Amino acid sequence: MQSNVAIYKQAKARYSENPPYFPAAIFPEYPFSDTMTDRGNEAYGSIRKLLLLMGLDAENFGKRLWNPFGAFVFPGNIVLLKPNFMRHFNERGGTGGLITHGSVIRVAADYAYIALKGKGRIIIADGPMDDADFEKIAGLTGLYEIKKFYKDSVNFDIEIYDLRQEMVEKKGGKIIHRERLSGDPLGYKVVDLGGVSEFKKGKLDYKSFRGSECKVEVMNSHHNEERDEYLISSTFLSADVVINIPKMKTHKRAGVTLGLKNMVGITGDRNWLPHSSEPVSVNNKNKASFKARVKKYLINIISLIRPLRDRMRQIAGVTEATIYAGNWHGNDIMWRTILDLGRIKGYADRAGRISKDRQRRSFVIVDGIVGGEADGPTNPTPKPCGVLVAGFDELTVDVTTSRIMGFDPMKIPKFKNINAVLPSIKCASNVDGWTGAIADFKGRCLNFKPHYGWKGHIEVED
Repeated sequence: MQSNVAIYKQAKARYSENPPYFPAAIFPEYPFSDTMTDRGNEAYGSIRKLLLLMGLDAENFGKRLWNPFGAFVFPGNIVLLKPNFMRHFNERGGTGGLITHGSVIRVAADYAYIALKGKGRIIIADGPMDDADFEKIAGLTGLYEIKKFYKDSVNFDIEIYDLRQEMVEKKGGKIIHRERLSGDPLGYKVVDLGGVSEFKKGKLDYKSFRGSECKVEVMNSHHNEERDEYLISSTFLSADVVINIPKMKTHKRAGVTLGLKNMVGITGDRNWLPHSSEPVSVNNKNKASFKARVKKYLINIISLIRPLRDRMRQIAGVTEATIYAGNWHGNDIMWRTILDLGRIKGYADRAGRISKDRQRRSFVIVDGIVGGEADGPTNPTPKPCGVLVAGFDELTVDVTTSRIMGFDPMKIPKFKNINAVLPSIKCASNVDGWTGAIADFKGRCLNFKPHYGWKGHIEVED
């Protein structure tokens, strides 16, 4: 029996620290002659059980021919593994709750390889934040050790790409150096959603849109009354299958960052991505400028007492500075960008044209072995959970994951139109309270702390 979503909770909320992340035991379907094991790598066995909970090739589980990805990955396919590689550092300590762990990526690669039967391509690709060092991320996640293992064991080339066109160095929050990157080897396509964009719903002031590092003229040229354009990786668009491997984290502008939000990393220029809005009329210019100066001053002062910063934010909650930056529950922009990218992920063809039919198959595995709470997505507090969530659809997986994080999906803007979806989600889990309809789940479950701008607005009511 197949379920919409599977949730597995493993015994210990920790990762292996030994790339290329060999399994704890040699399972019957293991496709390599190498018999190295890593008893500390619980994630490998956990994902096997997660896939079984989904009912994938259940009749062959425990046999050599078990092929759980065989229902959606076929020989000759291009399979893209899309992790969340936010950046290589976390001011709150460690990257365990910040980026997708390499041990989870390794299992996804292995089952994709089994389904490909050695014929096709596996690509690991993401576009992290502009101040992220991709090589350091690759080192933290063991990507090159995984790549070398595949080459040495079965002469199979796993491709690894940084999808960004630019990397920056910052000091005190300011950009002091820019470095041009090679980017996607296939280039990028402009995808215009036009009338089907979420930005065409409601009366919005396009000139007020702002991004994470916003060049206003660039933003306005791609989002206006005539068009809503995104610059999308051609490598992503060429994929037959996308295995989406997001991190279980809170988000300052979206409430949570999971499978749908993870698609931000397939874009080639963040200046095209609306994150929030800002008053820009003549009457508000001076006020906005004053707020910006006050905000900068406060950030500088608070940075001097960094250990108290997050506590102060949680106590203060939503302030004018928080609203000004879009880091709050009233953000009416970010969720639209997220849903637009979700549509592109499903329906943009290889040329970047929006089709009526789905263009690629997908599967989602949420890495919540160690999640990130509070000041997410960039500086979350690590949240040991030992949890993995999987499914075929980002929306149902994200709704379910939000619920077990302790949030009410109906209070999160990007899920607000899911009345018809929520009752239909059925879960399978090794945790009794997480089996069945998510509408029947009780309490705060994992009890994540929301970002301070969302505190008191999205939590499940006990």
